[in-house]
Amino acid sequence: MEREFFHRDIALFLEKRVDWERYFRLRRPGPVRVEDELATFRSILTTFGEISAEIAESARDRWHEEVRLENGEPVVPPHIAEGYRKLREAGLVCINLAPEHGGYGLPYLLNVACLEMLARADASLMTIVGLQAGTAIDIEKYGSEELRQRYLPRFAAGEVQGSMDLTEPGAGSDLGGITTRATEENGRFFLDGGKIFITNGGAEIHLVLARDGATYDQSKGTTHGLNLMLCPRTLPDGTRNRVSVSRVEDKMGLHGSPTCAVEFDHAEAFLLGERGNGFRAMLDLMNAARLGVSAQAIGISEAAYRKARSYAQERMQFGQPILQQPLVKSMLTLMALEIQASRALLYHTCTLIDANEAIARYLASDREDGFDRTALQHEHERNAQLIRFFTPLCKYYATEVADQVTRKGIQVHGGIGYMAESPAGHYHSDSIITTIYEGTSEIQASFALREMSKGALFTALEQLRADLETLSLDFPEQVKQVKGGIDLLTGSLSSLLEDVNYALLNAKRVCDMVVSVVVGAELLFQAASSPDRVVLASAYINRTMLEVEMHAKRIQSGDVSRLERYDQILEM
Repeated sequence: MEREFFHRDIALFLEKRVDWERYFRLRRPGPVRVEDELATFRSILTTFGEISAEIAESARDRWHEEVRLENGEPVVPPHIAEGYRKLREAGLVCINLAPEHGGYGLPYLLNVACLEMLARADASLMTIVGLQAGTAIDIEKYGSEELRQRYLPRFAAGEVQGSMDLTEPGAGSDLGGITTRATEENGRFFLDGGKIFITNGGAEIHLVLARDGATYDQSKGTTHGLNLMLCPRTLPDGTRNRVSVSRVEDKMGLHGSPTCAVEFDHAEAFLLGERGNGFRAMLDLMNAARLGVSAQAIGISEAAYRKARSYAQERMQFGQPILQQPLVKSMLTLMALEIQASRALLYHTCTLIDANEAIARYLASDREDGFDRTALQHEHERNAQLIRFFTPLCKYYATEVADQVTRKGIQVHGGIGYMAESPAGHYHSDSIITTIYEGTSEIQASFALREMSKGALFTALEQLRADLETLSLDFPEQVKQVKGGIDLLTGSLSSLLEDVNYALLNAKRVCDMVVSVVVGAELLFQAASSPDRVVLASAYINRTMLEVEMHAKRIQSGDVSRLERYDQILEM
């Protein structure tokens, strides 16, 4: 069980929950051979899963090995370098890059499935590979043709890696505080400043968010006037750029992933996208990173659950495996449900991303293949709104689940789970950061709430009600429960409209309610495709609709005066 990486839950979504024929018809002209395409997808995921299993085997006893700084260069532990080598030699480090740049142009869904498997094997290595792909895609979208030709084939070949350099001592979640300066001199740009907590900070290619020197004073304190800069550690002429790593951080987990302080001393860099609009360009990479962290969290959760379940089957107490103890069985069942739910939400979001990419290709062409262009344009706009809404929900939910699942994994193991050498403890230590980096859970909940205020929630619920109607004959009771959850959610909204602070106070509750109804419907669709999922979907809906009811009562019965009580308690 622990060696099965490309497992049936991933395969189910791949084979049953995506309209691949429509996807391929939108993307390109000519005949569509869905089975051939799916066979290729299965082959890639199977290979990736097999390599991930090998990586997991070599990483299992090396979790404590840390990155070290030698002569200004971060050096990863040998098992990290070896795992990366295996993926590079298999051509699997940048699978979603376009073929003209050396990639396979694979759907986003396959990318997150691979990242999930890799995170399950080694969460540290996943951060390196995930950032490599994300950095390359941003260069592909915003770089000049010269930059694309210079760097993207090297990303696809695994010759260079990337990092995303945002955080500064005074600029964490609030990127308006960025002070790193990008100065133009005779048509060339140079960077001065420093960044901290940079994941994979020893990478060859840094994507740096820096304030444009021409509008530095006017834009300071805002996200206007920021440039997205590509800063290589080695310049095109082969000379070393003025980029240095001054420190490698010691962390609770992810020991094999370099987290660095990076200094730019008039380092040459190249502009990506439009000058002054770097924040918008960086948002693409940030959102991709949030979905990547969601996949990472699910992978860690899966590893912790499988280890706990195997241990519960083997550990004998009172004459039977502890798996037969009702409370242990209940705990493991809850772990399984939450993992399935977080995967369902993430994969559902990724299918919207893939659909929109295919629609955009069609609309940009002059083809007339029987699709209504006006309808496609409306669908694209609706999907884009849902993607903006679901992305922070994915990150919020999957990472909170990882924190809870890995903690339960320790509990299943009992005292041995608390020992320093225990994988159960390692999974929990790795999981904690997922709720923090790329925006904390609280930030994600507030982002989702902001999208709700723009109408995204009503768009999502309208689509959800229509989808549920198609399931009502097969699952009348479950559909009724989910619709009841939608009614409770919409009935709570009026209580949030009167005061923005009260809305923010309840942001997590609202997000939990949205996740419950969206995932409930998605699991029912999976059950319609695979009858063995009916019990899982019913169990999830029975449990979460009670929680939706509780959240609705809590929201409707309270008011902003709770914040005043909090102030009083905090002053005690």
